[in-house]
Amino acid sequence: MKATKSSIIEKAPLPAVIKHLLDLSGSTAAVEIHHSAGGQTIAGGKYSLAKHKITLYWDGIEEQCRLLYGSLKPFDQHLAAVFAHELGHAEDSELNTLADQLDQTNDPLQRKRIALRIETNAWNYAIRLLQERDSEFLQFLMYISLEPYHDGDAA
Repeated sequence: MKATKSSIIEKAPLPAVIKHLLDLSGSTAAVEIHHSAGGQTIAGGKYSLAKHKITLYWDGIEEQCRLLYGSLKPFDQHLAAVFAHELGHAEDSELNTLADQLDQTNDPLQRKRIALRIETNAWNYAIRLLQERDSEFLQFLMYISLEPYHDGDAA
């Protein structure tokens, strides 16, 4: 795949694992794949509620693999987990309400609780979508992903 100036990977068929999960979910969310999120983040993906769009960041997913596993060997498995998690946001029937609650509170503890709920909902969806195959793998990613909400680092 080739990058353009905007960092969007040129229009190409979605990877098979992404297409399979999108079809399995029945989601109507748009999907874009970018090389990077820019800045100092290693985000693997994000969901835009306003645009009903999932953006995946190839460089972020690769870097996560290097950090978590020491190699790119589990890239496809990790990509599937990241995408299923983002689909979890896209298909979360509570997300609008939770996002409104997040916008309406300035209480740091309440914000953390709402953010944790949003992320937990997405991971629970991912586990169901992936039919709990590689359960230990998913539980590990969920633990790593949610850890900041438990240890005081997330606001």
